[in-house]
Amino acid sequence: MAVVERAGVRRHAEVAWRATERVGLHEAVIVVVSFLIYFAVRGMVVDRAGQAMVNAFDLIALERKLGIYWELEMQSWILDSYVVIKAMNWIYFWGHMPLVIVFAVWLWARHRAAYTLTRNAFLASGAIAVVIYATYPVAPPRLVPFAGYVDTMALFDRVGYNAQEVSAFVNPFAAVPSLHFGWSLLLGAVIAKVSPSPLLKLAGVLWPIAMFFSVVMTGNHFILDAVAGAVVSFAGLGIAVALREGLRFKDSGLSERHRSAGAGPETGTPVAES
Repeated sequence: MAVVERAGVRRHAEVAWRATERVGLHEAVIVVVSFLIYFAVRGMVVDRAGQAMVNAFDLIALERKLGIYWELEMQSWILDSYVVIKAMNWIYFWGHMPLVIVFAVWLWARHRAAYTLTRNAFLASGAIAVVIYATYPVAPPRLVPFAGYVDTMALFDRVGYNAQEVSAFVNPFAAVPSLHFGWSLLLGAVIAKVSPSPLLKLAGVLWPIAMFFSVVMTGNHFILDAVAGAVVSFAGLGIAVALREGLRFKDSGLSERHRSAGAGPETGTPVAES
């Protein structure tokens, strides 16, 4: 009787496991846990303000040398328009994680292979970014003293990353790389590639462009932060592609060995059963 009961429990557990897998619960757990780890580790390196400021000034000097220190001018384009400031703030806040989640769910439901590749790219690039945050803290423009930037999020939307309820997961000196831009660019490229809808293809192109202007105009990132975000995100994509191809090669090797196991050693013909 006990054996029968255990078998019944096992069957019910298997059914429940398959059911939760079909609705994406397993995937949700993997992603949520991964991002909690990412934000927790990212938020652990918050006590290096001096080094972060020095690195920010070095970044400004590098952009001046390259002739691309345009952030102050770009922010000046919006400071006379309350509507445009609100739009840039909205893109920065809602166009990152909320929109990423929406499109991730869409990819999971409609383009599973592209979703898996993109998820792995996000996880890999997030891991790279955490290492950079820990080893090279950089203050965002809005926190650089005497640089002249306006923190549009704090002044016009009262959204502060040092809010008490999320302070354990936030590192204000994690400006490089900008995954706000990098992930938008990566996911936008995937959407533009796999979607049959011209409207979604257009959204995939416009989203990272809007995010680039948003991260700069709100005073949250330098231009080189965005460049670094793109490099890190597509490095993550490269790792994800390598992982996918490695698994395919492994699976094809296993399949070949399985087929060969039923063949004769010389002719490759099936071994006759006795």
